[in-house]
Amino acid sequence: MRRSWLLGLLLALVTAGIVVALLDSEVSGTGAENVGESGPERTATPEPAASAGAGGDGDAERRERRCEATESNPGGTNNYLPDAPAQGSLGSGFVITGLVRAADGCRPLQDVRVQVWLATETGGEQDNRTSVRTDAEGRYRIETAPTIPQFGEPNIHVGYDDDDYGEVFIRRVVDLDDERAVVDLTLAPSG
Repeated sequence: MRRSWLLGLLLALVTAGIVVALLDSEVSGTGAENVGESGPERTATPEPAASAGAGGDGDAERRERRCEATESNPGGTNNYLPDAPAQGSLGSGFVITGLVRAADGCRPLQDVRVQVWLATETGGEQDNRTSVRTDAEGRYRIETAPTIPQFGEPNIHVGYDDDDYGEVFIRRVVDLDDERAVVDLTLAPSG
């Protein structure tokens, strides 16, 4: 009889510990922020260029600016594949878009290769991936099938690993009813 009482007490303590840990933890458990949105696709407004008026040099002011570089987060490299081939689309119903810029000067980066991968109803992260390049304004966009929960939550991965800047691998979460995600990257010089 004493053993069953001790076993019951032990199970109650373990259960209480798990509940406290869950209440105290982040929703995603990896430091990944929720970047999903629903409704009409928005177009981000570009930052206004520094003006050369009032005796200032707009280009010099822009070069002196510094933006905080995006840091990799845990889980960002899960299922990463170097040099993933480019594809025009990964399906339809969900859009991933973002702005890629340099930490030094905060300027948009043209023709930068970004890799995107996620799990959808049509396949896992290993099957749903593509490399996309940024346009003249530093923006990228890929349409895909909607993401599905993987490890408890729908999530997307965006990575950069070419030589000009330091590598960045991030994992972001979305909600099941989201129609798009905005994932911006600010890249620091490599080395």
